[in-house]
Amino acid sequence: MIDLMTHLFRLQAIVEEGSLRRAAVKLGVTQPALSRSIAQIEERLGQPLLERHARGVEPTAFGREVLSSVLRLSRQWELEEQELLTSAGPAKKVLRIEAGPLWRVVVLPALLGPLKEAHPDLKVELANLKSGSTVEGILEGRVDVMCGGLQFASDLPPRLSHRSFTVFHDRVIAREDHPLFDRAQGGELPPEALLDYPWLVYSGDPVYELEIAHAATERLGREPDIRITCESLNSAMRVLQQSDCISILPDGALVETRDPALVPVPVAMGRRRAPSGMIFRDEMADWPPLRTLMALCEAHFGEHAAQEAIG
Repeated sequence: MIDLMTHLFRLQAIVEEGSLRRAAVKLGVTQPALSRSIAQIEERLGQPLLERHARGVEPTAFGREVLSSVLRLSRQWELEEQELLTSAGPAKKVLRIEAGPLWRVVVLPALLGPLKEAHPDLKVELANLKSGSTVEGILEGRVDVMCGGLQFASDLPPRLSHRSFTVFHDRVIAREDHPLFDRAQGGELPPEALLDYPWLVYSGDPVYELEIAHAATERLGREPDIRITCESLNSAMRVLQQSDCISILPDGALVETRDPALVPVPVAMGRRRAPSGMIFRDEMADWPPLRTLMALCEAHFGEHAAQEAIG
């Protein structure tokens, strides 16, 4: 088993360096030793892993599949090593998270403090989950958990699991003291009233651009007066708090906004529902830091659901 892992890690180094010579220098072994490692893996798996090109060596299609598994195994090996080192003495565990804008701005800031209290030796690496991102980073171990929309969770590849915590609802929103609220009739605002105010488009997720450009146009009969396009969710919310702009955003973004609060506009538009939660590798499910983070998420969203029911 250890010999096989050694050969697989050598394959990873060869692919990363693009040549046996550079990989040999990096690993401190001879090129013939690397060639023997590749030959042993190919003999065991029954297919070629590398092919030569003018630029050096590149993985075959099968080699890329093997490399993906190697990267995943490498990350799991690293996690197990962290656990063993922690048992023997102080050592830092690392949790790598990619999170969508709503999770970065609203959800995770409320949870990372308690997570660190529960696991003082934990280092968290938080990166942006960009629109259109795939699960390849999780499969290969570069990322441990993705936090965001779960629209495609039913199509996840093997070895990946998901956990849903809530459903966000898109709403037309404005600041609580916006003049349009004075125009509500019987608790509902006429949709055409939205055309009398400037709009802000949150462009960090193309879905919201499409909702305003198409759904709003279809519902209102003409395109709204779009004055501001903003890629940052934080900045978008600040602009909405300090102007007469209105927008379509998920209701989860409104949590904890103050002075003035951002609130849903009572109008029949912008009602898309999006499940949200985490995607992670199966073998991560019992890792203590991830178990704690999921428990914190359950408590966080449960508390907000209870507050909404009371309100």
